[in-house]
Amino acid sequence: MRKWLFALALILPGAATATAQTASPDALLVQQLIDGAREPCRTQPAQVCVDIGFWFAASDPDRGLSLDDVVLLRQRLGAWFQAYQETLVPRARTGFGLGFLLADGMTIPKLHGSFDSNGDGYVSQAELLADVTLDQRPLGQVLSDPDAVDRVGLANRLGLPPAMLDQLFQK
Repeated sequence: MRKWLFALALILPGAATATAQTASPDALLVQQLIDGAREPCRTQPAQVCVDIGFWFAASDPDRGLSLDDVVLLRQRLGAWFQAYQETLVPRARTGFGLGFLLADGMTIPKLHGSFDSNGDGYVSQAELLADVTLDQRPLGQVLSDPDAVDRVGLANRLGLPPAMLDQLFQK
C-alpha cells in the first residue's frame, strides 16, 4: 500500500513545491523524487514509473522492499505530506490522508507481510504488482483502469472490503 501512496504522489495533480525553509530533509527528498519523476510517470510506460519508485524506496532493489524500507518510506512520505499538504488540491490531500489512515491502521508489518507472498522478508516488484497488469500506458492510467487492477484481489490481500479501495484508484 505504501507503493500505491507513492504512485499517487507521482501522478496526482497538485503535488506542488513548498519552500525549502518549511520542509524537513525527508520531505525535500520525496519532493525531489516527485519533481524528477513527474514527467516520466505521466508520459512513459508504467514500468518506468514503478522502477523509479522502487529504486527510491528499496535499499536493495534487486531483492525488494524490506520491512525497514517500508518503515522509512512511510516516515518520508509522512514528512512530505506534513510539509506539502496545504499545496495539494483537496482531492489529492484527501486521498493521501485516507491512504495513510488505511496503511497505518493495518500496521506496517502487516501491510508488508500481505505483499510478501513467498515469506522471504522482501516484497519484489512481482509481489507488489501481483494484482496489477502493467502495459504501455502511464501508471496513472493503469491504476485507474479497473481492468488493469484486480481490486477485489488486492482488497482480499489486504483484508479489506473492495469498496474501500475504489476511491484510491479513481482518476
